[in-house]
Amino acid sequence: MHTTPRVHFHVLGPLEIWEGERRIKPGGPVNERVLAMLLLEAGRIVPVSRLVQAVWEEEPPPTAVHQVRKAVAELRRRLPSGHEVIVTEPPGYRVALDDGQLDLRMFDIRVRRAQEARAEGLLDNAVMQLRAGLDSWRGPILGGAGGPVIDAAAAVWEERRLTASEQCFELRLDQGESSGLIGELREAVTAHPYREVLRGHLLLALYRAGRQAEALEEYTRLRTSLAEELGIDPGPKLAALYEQILRADPELDSPPVPQDTKEPPFAVAGTSPCTLPYDLADFTGREEEIRRLTAAPPADGDRTSPHILLIDGMGGSGKTALAVHAAHRLADTYPDGQLYLDLRGFTPEEEPLSTGTALGVLLRAMGVPGRSVPEDLLSRIALWRVTSARRRLLLVLDNAVDGAQVRPLLPASPGSLVLITSRVRLPELEGAEGLSLGLLTEEDSVEMVRRILGADRVAAEPDATADLVRLCGRLPLALRVSAARLRKRPHWTLHHLTERLGDDARIMGELESGDRSVATALRMSYDAMRPEHRAHFRLLSLHPGSDFAVPAAAALLDTDPHSAERTLEHLLDVHLLQEFEWGRYSFHDLVHGFARTLPADDSARRSAAVRRLAERMVADLERACDALFPGRVRYACAPVTDARYAGPALRQQEAQQWFAQEWRNVVAVVHLADQHGLHRHAAWLSRGIGFHLHAQNHFSDFERTAGLAVNSARKEGDPELLCVSLINQAVARWQRDLFQEGIASAEEALEIASGLDDPRTEAACLSRLGVLCTSVGRLTDAVASLERAGDAHRALGSAREEAQALANLCFARERLGRLPEAVQAGERAAALARRTGDAGIEVTALANLALALLGLERIEDAVACLERARALCEPLRSPALTSLVLSNLAEAELAAGRVEQAHEHAVAALDLARGHGSRARQTAAENVLGRIDGARGEHRRAAERHRAALARAASIGLRAEIAGSHRGLSEALRALGDAAGADRHGRAAREHAAAMGRAEETRER
Repeated sequence: MHTTPRVHFHVLGPLEIWEGERRIKPGGPVNERVLAMLLLEAGRIVPVSRLVQAVWEEEPPPTAVHQVRKAVAELRRRLPSGHEVIVTEPPGYRVALDDGQLDLRMFDIRVRRAQEARAEGLLDNAVMQLRAGLDSWRGPILGGAGGPVIDAAAAVWEERRLTASEQCFELRLDQGESSGLIGELREAVTAHPYREVLRGHLLLALYRAGRQAEALEEYTRLRTSLAEELGIDPGPKLAALYEQILRADPELDSPPVPQDTKEPPFAVAGTSPCTLPYDLADFTGREEEIRRLTAAPPADGDRTSPHILLIDGMGGSGKTALAVHAAHRLADTYPDGQLYLDLRGFTPEEEPLSTGTALGVLLRAMGVPGRSVPEDLLSRIALWRVTSARRRLLLVLDNAVDGAQVRPLLPASPGSLVLITSRVRLPELEGAEGLSLGLLTEEDSVEMVRRILGADRVAAEPDATADLVRLCGRLPLALRVSAARLRKRPHWTLHHLTERLGDDARIMGELESGDRSVATALRMSYDAMRPEHRAHFRLLSLHPGSDFAVPAAAALLDTDPHSAERTLEHLLDVHLLQEFEWGRYSFHDLVHGFARTLPADDSARRSAAVRRLAERMVADLERACDALFPGRVRYACAPVTDARYAGPALRQQEAQQWFAQEWRNVVAVVHLADQHGLHRHAAWLSRGIGFHLHAQNHFSDFERTAGLAVNSARKEGDPELLCVSLINQAVARWQRDLFQEGIASAEEALEIASGLDDPRTEAACLSRLGVLCTSVGRLTDAVASLERAGDAHRALGSAREEAQALANLCFARERLGRLPEAVQAGERAAALARRTGDAGIEVTALANLALALLGLERIEDAVACLERARALCEPLRSPALTSLVLSNLAEAELAAGRVEQAHEHAVAALDLARGHGSRARQTAAENVLGRIDGARGEHRRAAERHRAALARAASIGLRAEIAGSHRGLSEALRALGDAAGADRHGRAAREHAAAMGRAEETRER
């Protein structure tokens, strides 16, 4: 679409240039006269020599031509898109403007339209056009200060104005006016005393008003004035009229007044017809959409059809408000009429407006008397085309139901603009440009609330305002309704309203004010659909996630992907679904809320749909886990899924993308499945998604879904499923630093597993129990459990699980001071993880192995391990693992004496730990930073670091870090001269080390 800014030029009075609300100055008298001359000759080439004459009259300076070219260059700089407005065409320049950009041209168009209307017998319309054109004159052209050349050009237009004025008076006399014209005619005659046509109109008006004597006196005054001043008599036409008045000729009587008084004409005398509704005073936002709607239409000299713009969007998105707002801004550009018609396509309890009725309204609005409107549809269509032909109309067709309703109403004139609003996209409407209306931006939403409620009220509760915008989903109708309710209740606060809106069960009832209702707006779209589409909408609304793809929709609808996609596309077309990303569909929050208010399908049908969705999710999740976590333990308690949900194996990149798009949906389906009694599906989905949640540090979601899985497994009554769910929960609690709770889950799982005679499950329980025991300082128990787990997994051929057990065994042995054995376990763990392709386990193994190597003072070997681990972390995007590696790398650099590098790594490790919320990782990083501060001689800061680490470690029972904090504090305080404090913390460090089964020793690194 053409996007040149709309600049308007006014020459019917002082020269003015406007771009919207901004006035542009041409700059200097030379610029002004050059521009004035070009505008008076708009569309024609004006030679440079004529521009020189216009500026300097008789004596131009030697540099005149240069100054004209300089003036043109400056005008082009001052005017938006100036090079498109002033075009160079030898031997001069030409102004290229659309009709609506120059008031002189609009006057000319109105005069021509009046002539056409008069020829067709549409006298009311002809008068309206002439009066609208005459009203645009604000005084003499260019204020009468243009100079001889410009004044000569202006005189031509002044003559056209006077002629138009005479024609307008003549038409009004023909329509029966008389007394009402006398004052206007006397004013015109006084200004132009020798215009005999005007004088004749005054004589006739006086005569028809019953003032024959005054009419005769008026003629006598003119005859005397002409004789004394010019030595001539009045012309023959005026003399003949005088004779007719003397003898009271019946031909001078007023024409008969039409007797059709059943319905008044829509058009207001003296103006072009305008039936636009009022523009909202607090209209907010939509700047880009307004720019598109008000930009000039595409330049096409061969255009044979009107410019059609279709605005579609969901109910309540503000389509009508936008169309009306744009129409008011464009009204001056369409002088022959600005018409609005509500087609009632989606109006409660009303049928859409029929074509015949709509045409009748439009014809009457254009001034066609009711008696002249044909009864049959085809004749009405023909008359509308004749009436609208060669007229520049702005037509707003609001609330259209389909293309068939709109097509017969389109005007025949290629210079017209039609704005159509609809809740559905109308691809069948040929030649229409589409504009799909989305939601308001956050900023515009807040601004709308501010304009309705007032700035003070919004400023007093900014957080509540943000909550209101969120709860209303940035839907204009919802914002307007809720703000209107609040404005009527000055004793309510914004916070009170948001609390009411926060209740899902009542939000639809809250979003009502007077005759405005979000629920009603959405129901109109819903009721307009066929029954099968309404049923599909209800089933799809069962999806609990934020968005979904075609496979999930197909499962809910119990159909194939192609059929499901057709349904989704239909719901997109009627704006009951959204597609913000290709192939991903979602419900607006309020649409989802509306769906919950609909009468529910029978429970069996709903449960069957949820089961299909859960089975689809299980099948897809298993394929993604196979690609990214291939060595995980297989269990027999997995739910059975429909064979049609099976698919080809995924590549790693495909699996990563699937998890990125679907992990939140899996979490949501876990809850939905449990609600519908699908406990096995809920527990199994929780177990599968746990691998991803663990790897990506979504620890809160991990713990919640793991807890729900345990409850679901208990309801299902399957011991193996319960054991698997408890193992999952133990890992989730460990990640949340809930070590004692995690041990309880692992011990319960181990007790169940021992009764199942399943060594694979028992080994998994031992492995998780060993990790948790390490965290709380039960190092001997940890080593025993992890050694048994590793042996069992080795015997079962579970390489991935063995690698995980050995990686953790490496850390437990290192904590106990069994360093050579720790190195042995760490090296085997890293090799196994590398072989199975599990980068996450390899990173853990390398990080733990590095600590053991540091203990053996193999510092550069430790650094090499950690650099490899850091490289593996990059594609994993795991803040927790990266924090672990950087923290250990800081230890290694400190041991190597590279203090500044150590400090850089430790700071990064602490930032990552804070970001993903692991208190254990934060504690480790703080203790490392404390030791680094000590090495830098900053002992007071070191003490502060260790105190913070001690408090955090004590709050979660992290015994190894408690010991490390005490040891660090002891060293810092001794350096600060506090021997007593140093001794106290030294004793505490030794006590905690002893409790873990390790003799305390201070490493000199």
